[in-house]
Amino acid sequence: MLSPRFKNDGKPIYKLNEIQLQAKADVELKIEKGQYEFEEVNCAACKSKEHELLAEKDRYGLTYYTVICKNCGLVYVSPRMTEKAYAEFYNAEYRKLYIGVEAPRAKFFIKQTNRGKRILKFVNKHYKFNNKTIDVLEVGCGAGGILEVFKQAGHNVVGIDLDEKYLNYGKEKFGLNLISSTINDLDENIKADLIIYAHVLEHILDLDKELAMIKKHLKPDGIVYIEVPGVRYVHKTSEMDFLKYLQNAHVFHFSLNSLNRIFYNNGFKNICGNEYIRALYKQCDKKQDIAYTNEYSKVLNYLTKTEKNLYSFIFWIKKPFWIIKKLYKKYIKE
Repeated sequence: MLSPRFKNDGKPIYKLNEIQLQAKADVELKIEKGQYEFEEVNCAACKSKEHELLAEKDRYGLTYYTVICKNCGLVYVSPRMTEKAYAEFYNAEYRKLYIGVEAPRAKFFIKQTNRGKRILKFVNKHYKFNNKTIDVLEVGCGAGGILEVFKQAGHNVVGIDLDEKYLNYGKEKFGLNLISSTINDLDENIKADLIIYAHVLEHILDLDKELAMIKKHLKPDGIVYIEVPGVRYVHKTSEMDFLKYLQNAHVFHFSLNSLNRIFYNNGFKNICGNEYIRALYKQCDKKQDIAYTNEYSKVLNYLTKTEKNLYSFIFWIKKPFWIIKKLYKKYIKE
């Protein structure tokens, strides 16, 4: 384990509102009663069983066994909730726990559109569609804010998700083409030039199956955009705090190397990417095995160093901003 902070004591690292506290309590009760069952899994990148425990809980204080593969360095969750348990969790507690509200709001949609603008810019920079109108499919679209950006840019868009409240928000307020479905159940005639997974792939339990379905809905020259929280970018996105980064719905924590390896194993090659992670992939013929390096030591050293530097970050970076904010409220705002 990285440090005693990651022991399963049930304590959240954030202050939760009433909706979040109730959702957390509901999850804990279902785990206690055995309604949410857990299962052991092997590494999705190299299929190894050898791993080392990093954490026993997530940022909400929920049971969450984060491990690192000793054979390749992929960080993942095992044991984890079963597919049946996760299906109920997403339907009953997920949005309440993560967002802290019962139903979608304009603020959530705006956040999605801001992300959509960044995605459109990234795609246009690294892959040329020669200014043609393209067909865009987003998996896990929520209310459809990302797709609204592509729609305004003149493209044809389709989004799929399982949360009816969020789908209805995008359909009723913005006229978006949103469907209640998984990619497994999607009409096989729907083909896309661009398939978007924005903070979704880390939730997928069976990556090999998911990538096989992506192939079915991707046009021959199409590309896949992947955006996930990068496990080697915690120092920038989670205030140097790996515990803030961990959340029970995320079953994988990718580096760019581990993500590339999984995609290549399934017949895709990387076009571009970074450790944030934002990356593009297209289909390829897998003619020879690529020798991917074992990142176990590199990733573990990064996380260990990040944990050691946490308190110095809090003191030297966060404290000055806190002082400035306090002075602003006292002498300027008032």
